[in-house]
Amino acid sequence: MRLTLTTFCIFFCLFDRNHTPSFFVLKHNRGTWQYDDSCDNVYLFCDVNKNSTCQFKTCSNSDYISGWDEKAFAFPSRCNSKERYCPDNGSQCTPLVETGGHCEPQRDDECAGGNSICLNSTCFVKVSPLGGHCGSDRTDYISYNENGDAVQQIIIRDNCTDGTYCGPQFECVLSKPLNAHCEQDRECLSNTCADDGICRNAPDLYHRIATWLWAVTGCFILVFILVILGMLWLLHRYQSRKEHEKFVRFFEHNEEFNRLMLTADYQDHKEKMHPTHHSQPLEAVSKNSSVVYLATPDYHESAALANHHTTPTMTTPNSIRRTN
Repeated sequence: MRLTLTTFCIFFCLFDRNHTPSFFVLKHNRGTWQYDDSCDNVYLFCDVNKNSTCQFKTCSNSDYISGWDEKAFAFPSRCNSKERYCPDNGSQCTPLVETGGHCEPQRDDECAGGNSICLNSTCFVKVSPLGGHCGSDRTDYISYNENGDAVQQIIIRDNCTDGTYCGPQFECVLSKPLNAHCEQDRECLSNTCADDGICRNAPDLYHRIATWLWAVTGCFILVFILVILGMLWLLHRYQSRKEHEKFVRFFEHNEEFNRLMLTADYQDHKEKMHPTHHSQPLEAVSKNSSVVYLATPDYHESAALANHHTTPTMTTPNSIRRTN
């Protein structure tokens, strides 16, 4: 069975790191622009500086690599983005590229300095003003939708300042406002050109809330808090009044009890001091006053007392004299 040149190179990159031909090094897929080389292994890259042999990756420019098993190999570390970058092949952390230097496609993070951009694999700075000369690059992507159909996307980028874009005459022109016709996101001030070719706000756009709306919201919150505090104060007053009434009734009952006890003691004392006079009948007492039982009452005795109507014998002074 004949092996093609591609199969032969992949075979040696995977299993014989010392005999990989240097002329066969694939880089970026022109359809998806994903990095790919002849090693065809998620853990390896083809190192052209070492006789085009496959070496283990030592860095990563993302926190996820499809197909990487961390149980088998430790995940490569990230580079310090302020000083170094990790190339697409994951070889090792490399110093940032100065303006005018070579960079990998769409890798703005490889360029040194602020507001930098990688155009046509060259580092530039987005400082071209309105009406100034500009440069741009075009990248055609092929992606797949939920139905599995291939969708082509065209991305054009330039080095014009914010609020402008590189026009057909390679001069920076003003960006378009909302609802204007557009073809690329870069043409709109909102940086979003909808599918219908109209400049629109992005779905995740941050909406600034007006000061008066903040003030109204704060007033509503303050009023709500005051209403809650007022309701709690009224509830507290109601409960306090109820408790006060309970205490008043308690002490009133105690005073009534003490008054009845003093009245009963006085009647007993009066009967002892004046045995010739009888006290008020039991029926009258029961009608005019309340009886408080301090122990379990004897119902039979109470019934006998209630049915007894004999009037006690009254002694007179004359009888006393006669007895004497």
